[in-house]
Amino acid sequence: MMTVLDEKRYFEYRNMKNQGNSLDWRETLLSILLFGSMGAITWAIRGTAGWGGVDGTIVPGLTWGMIWYYLCYRKGIDARGIVLWLGLGLALGGELGYGQYVSWIRGMFYAGNDILSINPAYGYLWLFYCGIGWAAPGAIILGWVLGDKVPKGYWIIRSLLVAVLLVFLFAWPFVEWLGTQCARYCPGLLFPHADLGLYSGELGKHLSRTVYTNTQNFCVVLWWLAALVTAVLQKDQKTLFVGLLLGLGFGIGFMQSTTWCLGYSTAPQFIDWWKMWELNAGFNLGLLYTIAWLWAVRQTDKEQDQKKAKQSPPDHIISNTSWLETIFPALAGAVFIFFAGFEYFIWTVIFLSAFYFIAILVTGPPIQNSLDANKSKEQRWKISLIYSAFLLVFLLFHGGSERAGIVFGLYDAKAVDQYAWPAARIILFAPVAIILIITTVLKKYQTIKSENKQRISSRQLSNRMVDLMTITAFIGALSIWPAKISIFYAFFLVLALFAFNRLNVHFNKSA
Repeated sequence: MMTVLDEKRYFEYRNMKNQGNSLDWRETLLSILLFGSMGAITWAIRGTAGWGGVDGTIVPGLTWGMIWYYLCYRKGIDARGIVLWLGLGLALGGELGYGQYVSWIRGMFYAGNDILSINPAYGYLWLFYCGIGWAAPGAIILGWVLGDKVPKGYWIIRSLLVAVLLVFLFAWPFVEWLGTQCARYCPGLLFPHADLGLYSGELGKHLSRTVYTNTQNFCVVLWWLAALVTAVLQKDQKTLFVGLLLGLGFGIGFMQSTTWCLGYSTAPQFIDWWKMWELNAGFNLGLLYTIAWLWAVRQTDKEQDQKKAKQSPPDHIISNTSWLETIFPALAGAVFIFFAGFEYFIWTVIFLSAFYFIAILVTGPPIQNSLDANKSKEQRWKISLIYSAFLLVFLLFHGGSERAGIVFGLYDAKAVDQYAWPAARIILFAPVAIILIITTVLKKYQTIKSENKQRISSRQLSNRMVDLMTITAFIGALSIWPAKISIFYAFFLVLALFAFNRLNVHFNKSA
């Protein structure tokens, strides 16, 4: 939920908007450039050795979340409670596969030792489905956290939806069994060349991958449709809009960006076409998140106008809370974080989950009066934001340590991959991890104990955002060094910093 954080700053923003600037195209274009450029860098990081599917996708998700929070802050709007859920929700889509579709759009279908011809339209169709699946979990969960308070029964239904999604994504034996049944009884529904009888009997590596991947992608698309129907029944306009925008939009954007891979047929040695695809895909999804952010801000403005017309209490006056309002987000966040890395680094992700759960749990809730309840919620949002920044930087260095050791000659590339941790890699990453953990613990402790409501200044927050963007681009370039594609990381960083600086100038004019 987005509410007013700084009434003075929000009034200045609304005053500027009402002076004929309701559609400021400079702000819109600069926001697109910022979301898109950082999306390009981080989405390409997501697809690099050092990060898995889900933990890697947290990187662009949390980056967009931090940008969302910062731009809202400059308008006097509070979006601290959104950052973590935007990142974790999007990350779930990272479990989906799509590698074989690249050969399909080039007209090649691998079946055992044979290569059959295939209509490229099949490849583009399944890339469209996969794009929906990658964006859908994050879109639906973002819509939920953008909404107002809803009846507890709604959250029971939403929790069941998440449970079903986790089954489709991580219950691999179930998905494999379901795909086997489809291949046995109705192969033509999901699998190309079913008329040739390819899916009867023992399946080879390529056909097994097709059966599993198509089944999983299609199940997630069905889940997305079910979540949208649920939003209609619950009259949840925000989830419906964001779900359709990001789902359909990235289905198209994912399909479009993969056309870069056609370069493998004409100039395979010219550049890393797969990485070009990822840069383009990240920019596309960043564009969609910009639209979602602009729409969410307008919805916040409408809600504030309605409250003012009804003479409703200010946003910071809330009713008493219960332990459920603390335990539920703490447990949900811990579960999502666990699924982000249990495939790759089980003990690390258990620590990360417990770190978040305990930090949220100790924020409350006091139930004596509304002011204490408000303090508990305020602390919970602060802790969530602090943890989001910690998790983003932690995962950046965690994955980046894979290539860093190779670049600095600490170990050979054959001795390490994204899942291997030789002693030299541990020694390289451990000091960074310790510093991050200690800094975060101290910051959380200060937040919980402090009675001071003074907020960080715009200049301080701006400097931290620049630091974050610079570190991110550095890790991105390091992760693929010395490939010449790394020049694009510098290019997009320049665009992001330019857009960020010009946005600050724009916001300062309204102050």
